[in-house]
Amino acid sequence: MVDDVPLTPAPPAGAATIARVRVRYAETDAMGVAYHGAYLPWLELARTGWLREHALSYRELEASGVHLPVVELTCRYRAPCRYDDELRVEAVARPHRRSGIAFSYRIVRARDDRLIATAATRHAAVERSGRIRPLPEPILGALARVGGAPASIPAQ
Repeated sequence: MVDDVPLTPAPPAGAATIARVRVRYAETDAMGVAYHGAYLPWLELARTGWLREHALSYRELEASGVHLPVVELTCRYRAPCRYDDELRVEAVARPHRRSGIAFSYRIVRARDDRLIATAATRHAAVERSGRIRPLPEPILGALARVGGAPASIPAQ
């Protein structure tokens, strides 16, 4: 489990960014259930949406010489989802040590609000060389002021 990142977060009011995704046929296995590896891009969509909404785009982050590689990932699958299910992927961020950021996620099926999965990722801020560095100010500022209504990212 990612250190002290809850696996079943209730997003604080205004802190979550919500990405909407629809399960594609290519993301399902022979049993018609979404394949476990398909969840990782869904988490990335919500995470990069959170950064874009609250701080800066990942493109801007990389242009400034900062990268946020995943250093830890936990995912708990709670119920299956299938082809064409619409999902809400909720992402909430918080600081993790001086040079990192952690995200908690909830994946919920839209039609019945069924909790499909919970997940958590931890990221280190690094320079292009891979050397650890502090989080950039736009992200620190966003973490300090998170609030307001959740943003909505269109389905892909």
